[in-house]
Amino acid sequence: MKSRKFFSKLKEESYDVSIFDLMNAKVYLEKDMAYLPEDYKKGYLEDFFTFFPEVLKEIRNKTEEELEDFEIEEEEIRKVDLRLFSMGSKRTGRDSYEKLVKTVINYLIFINKRPLHALTTRFPGGKQIIEKNGNYYCPIKNAQSNELSICEFCICKDLNEL
Repeated sequence: MKSRKFFSKLKEESYDVSIFDLMNAKVYLEKDMAYLPEDYKKGYLEDFFTFFPEVLKEIRNKTEEELEDFEIEEEEIRKVDLRLFSMGSKRTGRDSYEKLVKTVINYLIFINKRPLHALTTRFPGGKQIIEKNGNYYCPIKNAQSNELSICEFCICKDLNEL
């Protein structure tokens, strides 16, 4: 699939994410993170619900003409979507969360090629993603490489490669 066509689809999906979806997604994620340390959870939620709405706004304001048109393997898109839909628990708010995450994550991976977390996100141990010379380095990249995470699709390299 051509990137502009895929972006057009993501842009349409971005308008389906309402303020109510954002609220439901936040409640969902708060419950899904119930057993994490409170200070980590609080910071993560703040970063997530600042970063993802900003990316949604970016998608809505961008035009296809601003993008380079390149080929995206549809199988890769399917892999990402399957992984996203297999993550987390199946409770109230899940649909809103999936709608938000599917649109933003696919945009970040395939169109914008940016990290999947805000650069301000603090991971366990207090470490953050580092940007150096146009490359991104993540402190949990290799630690989270498994069939339950989406890290393998992220543009970040492991922090140890810095």
